[in-house]
Amino acid sequence: MNKGAPITSHQNTSNNFGESSASKRKLELLYSKEAIVRDELKFAASLFLKKPRMEVVNWLVNVEKLRDDCTEATSEDCLSSNQPVDILLHEVDLMGRGTGLFEARETKVKELLENKMVGETFWRNTSEILEYLVGNQKCRLGIYGMGGVGKTTIMVHIQNKLLKEANYGNVLWITVSKDFNTQTLQDAIAEELELDKLPKKDVRKRAAMLCHCFKKRGKSTVILDDVWENFDLKEVGIPIESNGIKLVLTTRSFKVCSQMQCEKMIKIEPLFHREAESLFFEEFGSKVALNLDNKTIVKSIVKECAGLPLAVITVARSMRGATDDFEWMDCLEKLRESDMGQTDMEKVLKKLEFSYNYLGDHVIQQCFLSCALYPEDELIDKFELIELFIDQGLIVRLNTREKQYARGLTILNKLEDACLLENHEGKMKMHDLIRDMALHIMSATSIVKAGKWLRTIPPEEHWTDALEKVSLMEIEEFSLNMSPNCPKLSTFLLNTSLLRDLFIPDSFFKHLWGLKVLNLRGCRLRELPDSISDLVNLTALLLRGCHKLHRIPHLGKLKSLRKLDISFCVRVEALEGLEMLVNLRYLDMIATRIERLPKGALGALLNLQYLGVRQVNGEEITKLWALETLICCFDNVDDFNKFVRVVSKRENNPCYYRITVHQKDLGVVKPTGFGVLLRDCERSVNILRSIVSAKGESNGSGCGICILIPQDVRNLKAWCCDGATNLSDMGPLEKLEELQIRFWSNLRVLCGGQDEEVIDIHDSPTRTPTPLLLRSLKDLEISCCPKLKYLIGHEPKFSLPHLRRIRILYCEEMVGITVAATSPPLYSPPAFPSLKEIKVEGCGKMKRVVESKWLPHFPNLRRIEVQYCNNMEEIIGGLASYMSVEEISPERLLVEGCHELPLHLQNLQTIQVIGCEGMAELISEVGQGQEWSMTTPVNNTPSSSQSSISLPELNSLYLHSLPQLKSLCEVPITCNSMKNLVVIGCPELNRIPVELQLHDIEDLPYIEVE
Repeated sequence: MNKGAPITSHQNTSNNFGESSASKRKLELLYSKEAIVRDELKFAASLFLKKPRMEVVNWLVNVEKLRDDCTEATSEDCLSSNQPVDILLHEVDLMGRGTGLFEARETKVKELLENKMVGETFWRNTSEILEYLVGNQKCRLGIYGMGGVGKTTIMVHIQNKLLKEANYGNVLWITVSKDFNTQTLQDAIAEELELDKLPKKDVRKRAAMLCHCFKKRGKSTVILDDVWENFDLKEVGIPIESNGIKLVLTTRSFKVCSQMQCEKMIKIEPLFHREAESLFFEEFGSKVALNLDNKTIVKSIVKECAGLPLAVITVARSMRGATDDFEWMDCLEKLRESDMGQTDMEKVLKKLEFSYNYLGDHVIQQCFLSCALYPEDELIDKFELIELFIDQGLIVRLNTREKQYARGLTILNKLEDACLLENHEGKMKMHDLIRDMALHIMSATSIVKAGKWLRTIPPEEHWTDALEKVSLMEIEEFSLNMSPNCPKLSTFLLNTSLLRDLFIPDSFFKHLWGLKVLNLRGCRLRELPDSISDLVNLTALLLRGCHKLHRIPHLGKLKSLRKLDISFCVRVEALEGLEMLVNLRYLDMIATRIERLPKGALGALLNLQYLGVRQVNGEEITKLWALETLICCFDNVDDFNKFVRVVSKRENNPCYYRITVHQKDLGVVKPTGFGVLLRDCERSVNILRSIVSAKGESNGSGCGICILIPQDVRNLKAWCCDGATNLSDMGPLEKLEELQIRFWSNLRVLCGGQDEEVIDIHDSPTRTPTPLLLRSLKDLEISCCPKLKYLIGHEPKFSLPHLRRIRILYCEEMVGITVAATSPPLYSPPAFPSLKEIKVEGCGKMKRVVESKWLPHFPNLRRIEVQYCNNMEEIIGGLASYMSVEEISPERLLVEGCHELPLHLQNLQTIQVIGCEGMAELISEVGQGQEWSMTTPVNNTPSSSQSSISLPELNSLYLHSLPQLKSLCEVPITCNSMKNLVVIGCPELNRIPVELQLHDIEDLPYIEVE
């Protein structure tokens, strides 16, 4: 075939050709095929992936030339010869059957230059991203992490890899600028698509064209790099819902990933130290020889980079050619002091600063900077940070501490989403270089030497009039003659400083009139300077844990003070001028020598929201309507009940509390466990040595009064409470989660009635106790209640849906969890659906833990512990032959100090029996006159006589100090899961009838017999 060579003109044509209808049909066919070719080329051009072959272009030129010749000449002249038409028809047929009309268009999307990356972290992230992209037909994938951590580097590597995959489809790389708008982003996409003409102003038409182009292209992967905020993909023109369209975006914000509806989000973490060190030498040049001292310094330099690839690469490049020790030492010192200069690390900090600038909100930015006041690598309690935000006045115009805490948590979430803070199980941490960036921003207005362990504070020339914040946590001593003049200084943090028993000179605070927050927590101060009394703008004075402090100057002038914390200042005996602090919102005096406030003092502090004090007057506490958190001890039930009545009326103003109540005349009880903040959201009551009558009011003889329990209480501990036989009159307690009862001399049942009748604790034939619901109860402990027989008496209907653990300790009369004669409710949900653990200890009369007919109500029971119950005969009492193995599901059994008892537990994983002196046989075939039955593994039917017993899940058997044990069981025990078998101190045991199926020597369990 002639590769599209131009055809010469034929002007001398025969008149007979023009008369030939056959020649006309051939010419019409040629034009028809030309139209088809042109249509196909037009469609292919819209895909931007194919272009016409050169011979096709030449063929079209020849057809057009033939048409021109026919137009210029007469029809007879044009059709005088068949040869040109035949040639052209022949060529187009060959093109259709051969290589086709098109060839691949040379794409403008070329491989991008890759930065060097090393280490398992890089390849693990790359592998995870590739696996997700290849395994999903359409997807949205978000890659996020702090600036400079390597997000773009990873995606460049992935893009280049995808470009090499012949069948993967199109890969588009689009960088989204920080100040992008829809039109600029559309232009960037159009450029990648090689789409030349987009309407200039109509954003919707532009989006429609881009969307149409994407759909025609088919499979495509769109990489949006460096996304800073959420935008609508459809409005831009990316049809993400179309099959075959995959989107990957990189961002510094987790929130952006969520708002862009990414189905999977992968956080890129900094490198491990060894990986960072390898990257350093890769960039520095491995051929350069360093001496041993320099290599040691390099390790410290890499550590200061904290695994951030951008920082590692920057420092490595800046140190190329450095050979002298002093150069390396100087580099390390600059890194430690965040002072690398304009040409190197400052560029890194500037790049990180984009995240700070993009926060937008000035308050959030100031909260972020406040986090940098703590030492490097410090794990900071998030609620301590929120308290600092509140103290500095960064969270304002909210009238309750609960709302302030909600705002503070929201701010911390935003900082975490922006990868400016890291969450470590509830504690917040700043990446070292993020902290350096924050200190760089604050450098002109702050001194931050927290955690540097300086011997003394910086000299006076550093204390300029521009200072606003100073953090000198963990310094050793003060300079005795300093009097800095810093009128703008508002925050001064000396937490855990002044490790020697020294004092702050009175002159130090003379010129710090603007000081608002003074934190001296944990300092070994003996007394405070009197000049503190003149800090009239002070809003927070924090002295918690100053154990040596014994005197605080008069506070009467500090009218602006909103927070005063002297808790655990164990030598402080008085506060002078407290009643004048009318703006005080927070007062904590727990664990001081101040027993109670002077009479009438609380009446002047009506704005208090948080109060921690050893003892409090009930009448005064009822006047504090703004109070949200109370930590105190009531020395009589009357005062406690007054508080409860007030709390019960505050539906829209919830109160958090940790309260101890005891009657003074029954003995002095020192309250313990104080120091809880609102952050615990705790509602806890400890009742100690109180006489509780069942009459509902004082009986006039001093025998006791009914204690009113707040119905929103979550943690209740009641010790030494006489008078009540059950808890029914305390109300439903629907929010109670933890209940601990100890030393109740008259308690006979937790709820319901004992024996055959319901107890009426009011001795009235017409009144029935209020049912105890305990809907939220999770943990129950009852100990040393000598008359207790059952937890649940004759109660026709009850449910403890969230109860997970029961502990019954040293209740001598205890018989069982439920009354044996009581039948379980039929055809109802389980009464104990969440119960996982039962522990019984020192209950001498208890013979069985659970009655077999109640087993369906313990579907998740996994652990049973029985200790020192000498009359215990059965774990599961009266096992019925109809019970299926699935209903008996405990996985761990621990028995200590008990006698012989049969085991009816096929799902056991662990058995421990320790110190049971009377136990002669571990698994008995007879218990309480009943022949023991266990389901056989062969036909799943009961059998009273078997050749063996199967415990298929048992993997650990531990027997210790069983002097009378002669047999594990009369028949062999099949334990195919056994991993550990230990028998110690069992002198009468001659045989261990355990059968094992060993497929390999590695299946042999650990066996120890002594």
